[in-house]
Amino acid sequence: MDKTSSKQEFGSVATRELNALYRTALRMLRDHHEAEDAVQESLDKGWRNLDQLEAGARLKPWLFRILTNTCLDLLRSKSRRPQVEFNEQDHGQDDMVSRPALPDDDLHNRQIGEAVNLVIDRLPADQQAVVQLVIVEQFSYEDAAIALDLPIGTVRSRLSRARASLSTSLKEVLGKADRPLRAPARLKLVK
Repeated sequence: MDKTSSKQEFGSVATRELNALYRTALRMLRDHHEAEDAVQESLDKGWRNLDQLEAGARLKPWLFRILTNTCLDLLRSKSRRPQVEFNEQDHGQDDMVSRPALPDDDLHNRQIGEAVNLVIDRLPADQQAVVQLVIVEQFSYEDAAIALDLPIGTVRSRLSRARASLSTSLKEVLGKADRPLRAPARLKLVK
């Protein structure tokens, strides 16, 4: 592939996968601004190092590997510096936005989604990354292995452990609900 066509493919893949890259960064970093910065930095690194992509290698998993490494670097540097909590309510940001009341079913589904996210957030970081790529972003095991720079067997075993943990935790969390909860479609992937 010549330089022009690889740059065009990069632009196409980056545009198509932008939301997935952001969701992955957000899941890893748990901060909207840091996730945006990580995606931007990853795309910049990918663009600058496009000539290092091996012939025949797929661009999407390569970009996700760059993003994963960027997020891990940010998390490592973050753990070395003191944390200062920012609470939007203390600064009046939340008061500016009026939120309409949600109908009961919407609220119910939102609570289930929050419970699922809470349970996923409790997983070890290595399992979270696999769940994010394979279940949420629908990566094949092979593409997830490339993106995480792991053997396929490791991806499968981490996903298996994550599914078992999610199943147990979700039964616990959803069993404590005030009313019986219907499992949303995305939970059916995690058995």
